[in-house]
Formats: sequence, C-alpha cells, structure tokens
Amino acid sequence: MRPYLCGNACKCCGCRTVDAIEYYSEEESRLRGALEDERTTALKRPLGIAFVTLTSTEAARKMYADHRPTCKCENNPSSSSVSRHLEPHRWQVSFAPSPKDLFWENLSLPSKYWYVKAVIVNLFLFIVLFFLTTPAIVVNFLKPLAENGLEKMSAVVSEFLPTLLLWTVSALMPVLVSYSDRFLSHWTRSEQNHSIMNKTFTLLLFMVLILPSLGLTSAEALLKWTINGHNETYRWECLFLPDKGAFFVNYATTSAFIGTGLELIRFPELFMYAIHLCLARSKAETASVRKEILWEFSFGVQYAWMLLIFAMTVTYSLSCPLITPFGLLYMCMKHLVDRYNLYFAYGPSKISPRIHATAINIVIFSITLLQLSFLALSVLRRGLNDISIYSLVGVCITFMFLMAQIFLNWFKGFSPISY
Repeated sequence: MRPYLCGNACKCCGCRTVDAIEYYSEEESRLRGALEDERTTALKRPLGIAFVTLTSTEAARKMYADHRPTCKCENNPSSSSVSRHLEPHRWQVSFAPSPKDLFWENLSLPSKYWYVKAVIVNLFLFIVLFFLTTPAIVVNFLKPLAENGLEKMSAVVSEFLPTLLLWTVSALMPVLVSYSDRFLSHWTRSEQNHSIMNKTFTLLLFMVLILPSLGLTSAEALLKWTINGHNETYRWECLFLPDKGAFFVNYATTSAFIGTGLELIRFPELFMYAIHLCLARSKAETASVRKEILWEFSFGVQYAWMLLIFAMTVTYSLSCPLITPFGLLYMCMKHLVDRYNLYFAYGPSKISPRIHATAINIVIFSITLLQLSFLALSVLRRGLNDISIYSLVGVCITFMFLMAQIFLNWFKGFSPISY
C-alpha cells in the first residue's frame, strides 16, 4: 500500500509502498492508545447522562411517572414518604431515542456552547438569506442576456431558463442550510432532520412562492416595500394576473422532470463515492468504501421540497388551475423516486414521528394559504361581496383547524405510525 492521503492517485507519481499488515498494525496500536487516553479523560468529566434499560414498556412508563418534576402527592398521607424521597432528586427523566438515532459524539458538547453555536449560525443564515433570499436576483441579472440572445436562438430556452436558474439556485440554498445545521451538533438525527425541514421549508416558501408572487427579489426588498409601500398601490393590482401562474407551472414541471431525475441519479453521493475511492490507500480500504456506500435518506430536505411543491400547487390551484395536473405529476414522480431510493439506494434510518406530525401541520398551513389566496383574489377583483365573505369564513375555519392541530394535535389518529 501507499501510506499517503492521495491514495490511488499516487500510482501515477510512483511513490514508495510499504507492507500493509505492518502499517495497519501500527495504526491499530496507535488508535488503541488514543482510545484509552480518551476513555480516561471522559471518566474524569461525566456528562450527567444515564441510559437505563428496563424489562418492559410499562416499567419505563412507571419510572417516568414517578420522576415527573411536579409530583402531586401532598394530599395522600400514604405517599408522604414517597414525596419526601423524591424531593432531593433533580433528575430530568425522558424516554430515550433509539441508539441508531443518537449522535453519540455530540453528547459531550455542553449546553452553553451549543446555544452559542446556534446563535452564531442562525445569525449568519439570517444575514445571508435576508439579502439573497431569492434567486430572482440572478434571474434579473441574466434577463438582458436572455432577451437579447436566447430569444433569437430558441423561444423555449428563453422561457425555461429563468425557471431552471431559479430551481438550480434554490437547490443550492437548502444545502447551505443543511450543512450549517449539521454544524450545530444536534443530539439526535430526528432533531437534526426536524430542524433542517423547518428551516428549509421556510426558506423555500419565501424564496419560491411568497416573494416572487409579490414581485420582490429578497426579504430586504419586502421590508422596504412594507415600510415605504404606501405610494406603491399599483403592486396590489398586479397580483393574481393570468400570466402570473406560468412561472409556477414551469417551476413545477422542472421539479417534476429535472429535480426527480437528479434525485434518482444521486450525483452528490456519486461524486463523494468517487473521491473516497480515489483516496483509498489499499485494496482493503477500497472494499471498505464500497461497503460504506449506504447513505441515510435526508428526510428534512426531501420533506421540505415535497411540501413546497404541494403548497405552491394548492395555493395557485384557483387563480391558475393549470398548475394542478403538473403538481400531481410531480407528486407521483416524487413518490416513485423516493420509494425506489428508500428501498434500494439508502440505508435504514430511525426517524421520530414528530417530523411527520410537522408535515401534517404544513399541509394544513398550505390549505390556509389557499384560502388567503382566494380571499385576496376575490377582494381585489370583485371587492367586498358574497364571495369575499364566503372566502373570509373559509379562512377563519381553516385557521381554527390549523391552531387545533398545532396545539391539540387533532389529526394524530390519522397517522399509520404508532405514537
């Protein structure tokens, strides 16, 4: 083998080789020493966390009930000794996640450092995305090129180029959100995926749906329009035009064919696999790289993309009915691609049902956006009439259902997952 970081690339350089058994024996000895040093250091700094395995679920529930922070045992004389026994304990007892769901290396991070990292990372994301919220800035920059050169070459290319650019840049923005959230060192994969899903969906909702619908390019422009928009009454009259939905129809079509096709190809995983193969220093490492090719399915990003297209399709289904079949086409192709990837391309993963419950809340929120869109369309076009009052009642009812689901979890029983 060639003991260099460049791995198989050293074959072209003619670097020296060493005996593989001797090299890995020395590496094993060195790592065992480092492991013992780490174990000694860890025992001197306890985390204050204990995982207790019980014989049954009923025993776990009983322990959880006995160690609640508020124990109402004062009115029962027979339980006075129990309450006195529980008073000195300041334990926070909760049901542990699956061992496969834990990031064991992140448990040693102190809480105060985690909050400092969270503030810094989220502030950085807010600053970046506040000024570059939508890729429409790139589209406006390349618009003169498209009008002067591409329209003469092909009308189809000039029509789909802004949509393709928007889809490409909007696909890169969630990558920034995802990697920045992984830097926060969450304790569980479910918590990390849940955070990524919420941030990515919020970013994509503003990037693709809300700001382009208002004809704005960034959150900065939205803030300026909100403060100084009293003289721009024409903007409300330009909303919900017949040609407004053409952009979103192109976006749904591009996501259905190009987006799902790229997810099926899995180019980022293929690129990383090729790099790892090039960095392999021996045949043993090459075989190990091929065994470790199974990646985990990114539930957070994939959920956010699917819910974005669903929200876009539902919101514009009344003002632009043509988007409905293309949204249905995307959902069907997304279902087929994700089912194939989950069955054959990605490894198994343990995800908390909290992510699916949040997805249900976002679905109801999308219906609320539909009602708001219909209310704005009826008021701007017809004024205050019977249809406007009917749409206003629909908005109130849908908003009540949304609040009931968020705070009372009404639709919990509709899920096939056992909570």
